Amino acid sequence: MKSNYLRWMLVIYIVLGVLMGIGFSLVLDQFIPIPAHLFSFFMIASVFAGSLLGLINYLVYFHFTKVFILHVNQVLNSVRNGDLSARTQFRSGGIIGELNRNINKTLVNLERSQNTILHDDLTRIPNRQALQQRFLNGEESGPCALLFIDVNEFKKINDTYGHVLGDEMLISIAAVLQEAVKGSAEVYRLSGDEFVILQKMEGWGRANELCACIHHAFQEPFHLDGHHIPVSISIGVCEFEFGHKDFVSILDEADQEMYKAKNRRKVRLQT
Repeated sequence: MKSNYLRWMLVIYIVLGVLMGIGFSLVLDQFIPIPAHLFSFFMIASVFAGSLLGLINYLVYFHFTKVFILHVNQVLNSVRNGDLSARTQFRSGGIIGELNRNINKTLVNLERSQNTILHDDLTRIPNRQALQQRFLNGEESGPCALLFIDVNEFKKINDTYGHVLGDEMLISIAAVLQEAVKGSAEVYRLSGDEFVILQKMEGWGRANELCACIHHAFQEPFHLDGHHIPVSISIGVCEFEFGHKDFVSILDEADQEMYKAKNRRKVRLQT
């Protein structure tokens, strides 16, 4: 299909060149009469020059099209590999320029759609789908820790202060968690008052340090709409190595550890 198209374009350019050569000879003869014994030679020369011009135009077109297609393929390969920020940088007018602009508009809309799909509407941090996609990509390796975080008695906060302030609380909690990890880990919101932190580790047993840091971040009460609201959390930890366990198993194990931590807290409060 591609080779047939290129052959037809070559034929079209050469035929147009031949027609230009013939037309040039006939028009020129009307203004500057060409001797009869030279007219055939002049016609052949004009046709040859027109054909050569058509061939040159075709080669320019072929090179320009090839460069454009290679550039677009490079951008599309980047998109296929997950980089939706890739854009075509080919500056041109006409149909190619319009195609370039349409491709970039499509990529912008695609990136916005992915950000909407992979981020929580309320807190604007990555959501469960983003977390699961990270496991499905299969591009990571090495030891890692998943921290399952649940806000203790969050329902009581909603019932006492209302759901509007409860939403503000969740936004603040997400911000506190992000500040606590300081870029060393990724924070996700699963649903409701449940969050997950995914931390790559240099060795096993390092997750406890991060847990202590997170608990320390919740020592001070939250100040929202004139209220001073103490907040505590329960954390369950699952240490694993990428590729050795599936996402659901890791999340379930961390969830179970979180409930154990929550039960230990209840026992401490009762004694």
